Amino acid sequence: MTEISLDGRVAVVTGARRGLGKSHALELARLGAAVVVNGTPDSPGLEQVAEEIVDAGGRAIAVRKDVTTRAGGKALVDAALAEFGQLDVLVNNAGILRTGYFEELDDENIDDIFDIHLKSLFYTSQPAYVAMRKAGYGRIIFTGSNTAFGMYGLASYAAAKAGVMGLTSALAMEGEPHGILVNSVMPNAATPAMENDPIPGFEQDQPFADAFQALIDRFRTDLVSPLVGFLASAQCTSTGDSYSALAGRYARVFYGLGKGWRAEGDQVTADDIAANFDQIRAEDPFDAVRSARHEYQLVAEMAAEAGSR
Repeated sequence: MTEISLDGRVAVVTGARRGLGKSHALELARLGAAVVVNGTPDSPGLEQVAEEIVDAGGRAIAVRKDVTTRAGGKALVDAALAEFGQLDVLVNNAGILRTGYFEELDDENIDDIFDIHLKSLFYTSQPAYVAMRKAGYGRIIFTGSNTAFGMYGLASYAAAKAGVMGLTSALAMEGEPHGILVNSVMPNAATPAMENDPIPGFEQDQPFADAFQALIDRFRTDLVSPLVGFLASAQCTSTGDSYSALAGRYARVFYGLGKGWRAEGDQVTADDIAANFDQIRAEDPFDAVRSARHEYQLVAEMAAEAGSR
């Protein structure tokens, strides 16, 4: 088996001061990449992460920029290019947690979450994409979350993370012709953010709490970062995909589209929908949908099949 290597590559990791970001930065450096570790202007300990990489024989610098602004995202990419002359890998990991039941969410909660978990991805990835397109090579990795499947107490967070899946798919289509592959990870690991802002209602959901407790010993950042390391490599050919990393289990996450019901006539009523709703809701059989175009193709195939009968 080919050994995964990032020798000669340059990677930027946002939110790299601690937790998952630090773990990702150390893993990419271990695989041979020069790493730009990013944090906010006031984040303590950022330089120590870069020093740890250098002390281990790697190359790294710390760059304090606020990636929730367009200027900060561009400045971060410019710093990587100025220091190392290229940018091959961008890991968008920066994030915060703001919990609260839906009716309690104020503008600050909603805006803070969307700024860091969704808008910052544009601010860092747009200048990175320009550099990667010129080079004809790049790997962009977004950080999603299984909260996108649904989670009480995290409505704004879940909504932003669902947006990450859409951005991953769309940017992958644009980037692939230029050698830029785009994927996202859905990490699960104990981090300071989780400890400082507990999710309301979690302890009352006994089945959830029991499952969490059963996996707690493997709820570690070092079981997530190897997935990031692979997705950052030239050996990875996947693009437009999201991957869950949970307690040492790794799996592709995808949109599933049921076969559904197709109206034969030109007129459809609400009664027709009601009469066929079980078939509309049916999960099996299903197709794993990779793009909006794919769904159009699937329905066109259904129409062609109907016309042939």
